[in-house]
Amino acid sequence: MFGDALASDLELPDLARALAADPPRWTVTVADGAPPPADAKLIGARQLGPEAYTLWRMSDGFRLEYSHAGVFDITDSGSRIVWYRRADAIPELVRAIVLGPALALALELAGLFCLHGSAVRLGDTAMAFVGPKHHGKSTLATALTAAGARLIGDDLVAISPGPPAIVRPGVASVRLWADAVAAVGIDRLPARVIPGLKATVTDFADASRATEDTLLSDIYVLAPVSASGRGGSEPPCWRTALPRGAAAVVLAQQTKLAATLVGIHAAGTQLRVAARIAESVRVWTLSVARDLSRLPAIVDVLRGWNREAA
Repeated sequence: MFGDALASDLELPDLARALAADPPRWTVTVADGAPPPADAKLIGARQLGPEAYTLWRMSDGFRLEYSHAGVFDITDSGSRIVWYRRADAIPELVRAIVLGPALALALELAGLFCLHGSAVRLGDTAMAFVGPKHHGKSTLATALTAAGARLIGDDLVAISPGPPAIVRPGVASVRLWADAVAAVGIDRLPARVIPGLKATVTDFADASRATEDTLLSDIYVLAPVSASGRGGSEPPCWRTALPRGAAAVVLAQQTKLAATLVGIHAAGTQLRVAARIAESVRVWTLSVARDLSRLPAIVDVLRGWNREAA
């Protein structure tokens, strides 16, 4: 993942087993008991419904506390993640934290910019989809992959800002609700579906996975439109270009690590990096019909735009 390997005590079915004999870039260790005391300074917090994140800065890294899963220490310049196990933590949730906010911290320490989104490679360039939960990022990326694109990653898109902006190949798995699994054409992909609160689709064939850095050409900020908005007469999707300044602000708002969590100083850095990305990447608002039956038509439009740009 992200061009390197990870060694983990925690089972991570989202990842393929690494073949290289080189030392891993990251290690994930599971520890029992309470985390050791640390001289830590509170950076920020984030509340998502009943779930709460808190981020602390320690002398040798960061401590991420999660109300429903336990404590995650990210140290050694982001290369070491230790999860202090909480007995009642849901494994699916713990995996999402390790491969989400914990890994995003490690990647940003390495100079990358992490969006909360999904991305695919079409031809020689990549397109990414960003937006809040339930806006269809994973669904669009998977449907495009089933139609011939290569999956770059889901939920976390790591970008070297450039210019030009380059996307690193991420975790080649997606998490989908049951209705989306039925709609995206999984049967056209050699892939494995792992049941859960959301199904995890993984083990994509080599031809369906992006394995190298890719030039990022377009970022689509999803804006779902009610299927009954105009009685079905509207096109399946349409896009509106964002000016560079507005694009930078929007991208800074779509980071994997929210400003309330990382603090005002880091949020200012994210905005400056987002402005660099907006120099070489087209950023659009994508109005898309919230209707899974129109998904094939949406995929056709996106592929057509990509061919025109090429």
